[in-house]
Amino acid sequence: MFSANENLMLRQHKRRIVQHIESTIPEHALDMGASVMVMQTTCKTPGCVPLETAIVIVFPRDKTQYIDDLPESCGGSYKTKILLPLSEVSLDDVLDALPPGFKGGRKTWENTCLTLRDHMLGRIGGIVGSGDDKAEVEERKILAEYLKSCLEDYIKNDCVAPELGLPFPDINRLNLSEEESAKDESQNQTRSGDKTL
Repeated sequence: MFSANENLMLRQHKRRIVQHIESTIPEHALDMGASVMVMQTTCKTPGCVPLETAIVIVFPRDKTQYIDDLPESCGGSYKTKILLPLSEVSLDDVLDALPPGFKGGRKTWENTCLTLRDHMLGRIGGIVGSGDDKAEVEERKILAEYLKSCLEDYIKNDCVAPELGLPFPDINRLNLSEEESAKDESQNQTRSGDKTL
């Protein structure tokens, strides 16, 4: 639980962030009822930042598209997050979390990929070290190869992650099982066809 003073500070941070976001939304969208919700959430997933800022922008339910290239702005809601607690979020962080259709928005796939890459590589360095020592370099290579393999499995599994701490199902075994099932079914049909003759 937060103390009254901590709640007051959180409310002030929320107001500040909402003002940053509203400054990026066209005035006519705000006049028609677009609203911004900001909340601090916790993440218990391993490797996740402990506190993050979740943002939801709800647009009026009419046929107007208020933000270019953002289908959600036509009567839907746009959701994003900033991997920082409310107290640390700056205007730059807000602009980095919003696509270019928002005034000053800078979120692109390229920026998203670079950010994720930097987080992942930083975590590798944090776990085994980022020095030039031969052992550390070798350990980073081992982790990188493992992560490469995991990402390949993730793609083969239609981008569905396994349960935390569990390996991916053996994709090759699953494909083989499907092929064996189809072969068995084909043989069963052939046998039942022989009986009906």
